Amino acid sequence: MLTKTQLPFDTTKVMSSSSSSSNGSTATNVSDTSSYKYAVISSDPAFNKTYKCKTKYADDFMTFRSSLPVYNCCYAVYNVTFVHQMKRKSAVVFYTWLPADAPAEEKDWYLANSSNVAKMLSHYDYHFVCTKWREFQQSVVVPKISKLLGEVV
Repeated sequence: MLTKTQLPFDTTKVMSSSSSSSNGSTATNVSDTSSYKYAVISSDPAFNKTYKCKTKYADDFMTFRSSLPVYNCCYAVYNVTFVHQMKRKSAVVFYTWLPADAPAEEKDWYLANSSNVAKMLSHYDYHFVCTKWREFQQSVVVPKISKLLGEVV
């Protein structure tokens, strides 16, 4: 008998979600990372959601963080923008969210399936595994990305 940690993540059920925008709620293909500002991807398709904002360059990590489950694991995609040396830069970050209070079996399952979900995305620049809320702040993400780019913020 297979346990939950051995079962593959059913990407066909999770790669579409309801979307929030100023025009109301619509269905979105989560695999197309250029079509939204952020997405939350869960093993429960009813929880999946995406957010489209009016301007591509508006970052709202507070809204993004409030979309994440407090006690359960999930995947998230965020299109972060920042200015460095007078140039606007952006990066698509794929997160594996493993909160401290989540069951160990659930954490193992999400870690084991993260590469399957990442393969379904049209594009992402970085993959971060996060266990603390503060890791979803621009003041933490941008320096991390800049370091990986070999730059200093």
